Amino acid sequence: MINVAHFSESHPIWVSEQKYEELIKRTKRGWSICSDQEEWMVKLHYLRQGFKEGKIKKEDFFKRERDLVINWWKRWC
Repeated sequence: MINVAHFSESHPIWVSEQKYEELIKRTKRGWSICSDQEEWMVKLHYLRQGFKEGKIKKEDFFKRERDLVINWWKRWC
């Protein structure tokens, strides 16, 4: 199990490794478009983990993170 909200001690979000892999590969309308909070949290976790491990360049990370967050916000506006 992976806690995709590992900084939140009072509200962890646990996802199985199989579900995690499934959600990061979901790209129906584009990778930064998410259908629910669980998918959004998994993709945000995946993106930040990749940046932390040096797999994503700083410029690419900020653009991808921005797109992910803005598209999630737009969903509620």
